[in-house]
Amino acid sequence: MLEVLVEYKHLFFEGFLTTVKLLLSIIAVGVPLGLLFGVWGGRYSKTISWLVSILKFLTKVIPVLVLLFWLHFPLQSILGIVVDPFFTTIIALGFVNLISVAFIIQSELKLLPISYRDVGTTLGMTKGQIVRYIELPILMKRALPSIALNQAVMLEYTLFASLISVPELFRVSQSVNAMVYDPVSIYSLLVLFFVIILTPLHLFIMWYKKRNVIEYD
Repeated sequence: MLEVLVEYKHLFFEGFLTTVKLLLSIIAVGVPLGLLFGVWGGRYSKTISWLVSILKFLTKVIPVLVLLFWLHFPLQSILGIVVDPFFTTIIALGFVNLISVAFIIQSELKLLPISYRDVGTTLGMTKGQIVRYIELPILMKRALPSIALNQAVMLEYTLFASLISVPELFRVSQSVNAMVYDPVSIYSLLVLFFVIILTPLHLFIMWYKKRNVIEYD
């Protein structure tokens, strides 16, 4: 296993960097916009709330892989354009991430007791101030574990990018295996990578839930 890693370390490193770039881009698209649309739909617009709910349902019934392939082949053919598979992956997974985060925020806002808003109103705060200074801090403490878990899912989804020729870690592993044919070592390294990355994240989520999540009466 170590011999393969040492000999092809430059390829594995490039694949690792591509996977990291994909994940960071997906997070950069999905989390801030998801927060924005979640708060917007949860507090300011029933139309946005309805739209987020519909899109969340569609992301449940349409497999991510099917969405990725549809964006990469049929849609580009219809529009007569060619988009780099790397950016197609960011668009597809960024969209799924955005809708998931927005739905989490929107759902948590619905659970938030009205008494918190009443306190803000009593203090003379505007609706925006109530959301910013009272609801959002409480909301983020409750929503953080779900949002973090969703980012772990996005990391797993980046494996699908290999199927549209993005040279991320899984595709690099396949290419190296085609050259040396040592699937035990190569895919064991891939398993090790995900264990090293995802185990601390899941342990952190478990710890955070026990110590920091606010429970409503």
